[in-house]
Amino acid sequence: MISSRSMACCARAQSHRGALFNMATTLPDDWRKAGVLITCGFETSSNDPYIKVAGDFDRMGISCGALQWNIGMKSLQPMVKAVGKTRVQALMPTYGAKMWDACTGTVTDGLAIVRSWQSSTKLLAKPRAELVALMGSPEMRAEQDKKIDIKADTALTMAKAWAKDRDNTGPTKRLYCWFFDLATQNGSLEGQTPKKVADFITSNQPDRVDDLVCDYLAGLKGTSGHVKDAHKNAALWRGSAGEKLELLCLTYLRSATSNPTWRHVVINRKGTIAVGKGWVNSTSRDFSNFGF
Repeated sequence: MISSRSMACCARAQSHRGALFNMATTLPDDWRKAGVLITCGFETSSNDPYIKVAGDFDRMGISCGALQWNIGMKSLQPMVKAVGKTRVQALMPTYGAKMWDACTGTVTDGLAIVRSWQSSTKLLAKPRAELVALMGSPEMRAEQDKKIDIKADTALTMAKAWAKDRDNTGPTKRLYCWFFDLATQNGSLEGQTPKKVADFITSNQPDRVDDLVCDYLAGLKGTSGHVKDAHKNAALWRGSAGEKLELLCLTYLRSATSNPTWRHVVINRKGTIAVGKGWVNSTSRDFSNFGF
């Protein structure tokens, strides 16, 4: 006998196809905007992610802009160079010369420069204000858009391929946003496929595979904010079905290839996109306003 939860799973799997993307057209602006706001929103509550700046909390020196480009990974330097020395110094009258040095020298020197602007990894008021001015300038916004467009195109390509392999349809907005976060934060699927996810669901029974994922989260030990988030998500995500369940299982499987120390953080983040709500970085998230 098919359980009521299994029947609901099948019904919702059909219903998610009602908002499919027409693969013959370009990426809808609201999809791109949703991807940026969701992925950036995990890092900041700012209404304008383009001007978000942060200190050395992750050992990357400084992280700036919509997708938190940074010194440590050498992702910020090319953008600063593209804006040009004259404009950088005009936008950062006190710190611009050193910012230029930080972005044109070695990573080691660059990290030392920007760390001197901080107290306990927190940016001091004046360098923060000048970095905000730089990141919010028309020139730097244009550079950010170029980088975002590359990630957006990558995410759309990956989402299209997933939907085609899964059931020969087009991607949904939810699927696209999941892949936008993957493209931005993790890069690739590390070998995961629609068949592997389907087999995982089948082997664990559709009426309890969500419990398998949630039991893992509920069983985590520790008192960190990320662990507390995981415990809350374990209670919130039980009963997921359809595409929500599919992406939750994909999240679980993909997270297994991440650093074990941070696996639950990956699940908190991508599981919240999968289900449309959850807890990330000690903050409750609800993506119903994005239409999923």
